[in-house]
Amino acid sequence: MNDSAATTHRHAAAAASLYAPVPAMTDPGGPLQVRRILPGESLGDVQRLRREVYLLEQGHERTRSRRIVDGLDGSGTVIVVEQGEQAVGSLRMHDFASPAVLVEYGSLFQVDAFAHTLPLQQLGISTRFAVQAEQRMQHVVDTLVGEAYRYAQDQQMRYGLMTCDPAFHGLFEHYGFREYLPPALLRSGDAVLRMALVIDDAEHLQSCGSPLLKLVRDPVAGAAARGWLQRNFRLLD
Repeated sequence: MNDSAATTHRHAAAAASLYAPVPAMTDPGGPLQVRRILPGESLGDVQRLRREVYLLEQGHERTRSRRIVDGLDGSGTVIVVEQGEQAVGSLRMHDFASPAVLVEYGSLFQVDAFAHTLPLQQLGISTRFAVQAEQRMQHVVDTLVGEAYRYAQDQQMRYGLMTCDPAFHGLFEHYGFREYLPPALLRSGDAVLRMALVIDDAEHLQSCGSPLLKLVRDPVAGAAARGWLQRNFRLLD
């Protein structure tokens, strides 16, 4: 979420592996645990996971540590899936009420359009998605995305936004994300998709077979939020 053809190929292979048959859980590391790292708490082994996925796996071992931890970590909630004491998957959650998040991502996601109709606390964004290579099985990602979805519900968010490498489009579409704006070119030169998930949109989650459907709490609010998004953006289904 990478610029060379080799990196794109690696991402495509990783995305494909997420749909591989899930083997029986015989790993001596034990069962999966999921928790939330709140703002101000130590990231712990998440830093090792990010370094492994973003730097070592992609051949950028000498990239400075600021690529692993940045200024937004202090205000975000990090969802982490652990096996034993090891982090095997994580992602970071923010809302757009944070001035730093608004400066960093507001223009990219055309947040002004949302701000006219809902408090920015109800507009979430997920970043820093990382899953350990040997753990890229569907149940690991389901656990990670499911807890992020519950977090969004607990914070009364109506939409979850994210940028997505094109190689991962099918994965996040499966969970219910849709492109609501055309692809964007970042300052780094990377092309990314801009995707939105409408929280509690039972109709759409059912239509795409999303495992998040069973977590829906307020389908009426979800339908209203989907209608607003469809009226104000050209969804790229």
